[in-house]
Amino acid sequence: RGRRKVGMDGRVLITDALSFIGSLWQDDSLTDTARRRAAQGQLTLTRQSTNLRLGLVHFDDRLADGSNAASTVLEAGATQRLFDNKLELSAGTAIALGKAESADLPARHRLGARYAITPDVRLVGTYEMANGERIDARQLRGGIEVAPWQGGQVTTTLGQETMGENGNRS
Repeated sequence: RGRRKVGMDGRVLITDALSFIGSLWQDDSLTDTARRRAAQGQLTLTRQSTNLRLGLVHFDDRLADGSNAASTVLEAGATQRLFDNKLELSAGTAIALGKAESADLPARHRLGARYAITPDVRLVGTYEMANGERIDARQLRGGIEVAPWQGGQVTTTLGQETMGENGNRS
């Protein structure tokens, strides 16, 4: 059967450079009693070579076994474009406000880089650390991003992932 997700998304342009993006939704399992209620809000400042974002996300989950899990995280991030947009450096963090019980919304920290070899081909790489009640993971990924036509994008990556008790994945 699957899942049913109902919600709404909105974006308000406050100034030419500042916007607010918000989402509210409920996601119900059609096969058991699992449910997620979520709310997300984010302020985004966009400049010629810099993007900044600050937001708040909350998940309230009812799991299939009847237990509950909730996470609220404060998110912040920055992207800086250098050398005529050939190099893009990014950093993002999500800090748990209280316990990060939801497996999909742990506290996490990410660093990323993208380098344009040509206007249509970029080398990409990220390193991410995630910690929560149900996850402790590290992930390193690198690959190539290709834009074969205007609006099209193909990305291929290889990575190494370490997840607490579960060992290594790649």
